[in-house]
Amino acid sequence: METNNEIQAYREAILKAMLDRKDPEDGYPLILEKDARELLAHLTDQELADGMLFNTPEEVADILMEI
Repeated sequence: METNNEIQAYREAILKAMLDRKDPEDGYPLILEKDARELLAHLTDQELADGMLFNTPEEVADILMEI
């Protein structure tokens, strides 16, 4: 079972992956931090813990940004 610290680290890694996405043409971020945090807030700690075994933070960021 994942600890709260592991889940928080995973959540922060997802946030970083979202914020690292840049528009290839102009280099601007594809999402604002406020918006990224809002999307990420939709995932509960339990949902993140369940997904940690199967999805990298980058994969979760991709899924969230498709919404």
